[in-house]
Amino acid sequence: MQTFIGLVALALLPSALAAECAADNCARAVTGTRRGDPFVTQAQSDCSHFQQKTITAPAVTITSTVAPPWYATACSGTVRYASACSCWGITGDAVTVTPTTTITTTLDAVPSFAK
Repeated sequence: MQTFIGLVALALLPSALAAECAADNCARAVTGTRRGDPFVTQAQSDCSHFQQKTITAPAVTITSTVAPPWYATACSGTVRYASACSCWGITGDAVTVTPTTTITTTLDAVPSFAK
């Protein structure tokens, strides 16, 4: 009975994936079963690792590059000094620095499951 349920689920899997799966030579090379169960297990593991994505949001850093002057000792920190300056309508200009994007691709020179 469990084998039957497994086969039914396996039979329905292609239709569930059809929206994103192009049934081409690449798909046949990756998902084919002619190399046996150990290959399928390894190929599924390889696909799982390949499909994992790490998205790191850029860090937000706000840096005041100029310290308050000596006469602002009555201000209890930079926030208070900035507040005092804003009384004159002087607000801080922001310098936006675009974060860099790094894409790393790793390729194996030798197939991990070659016969």
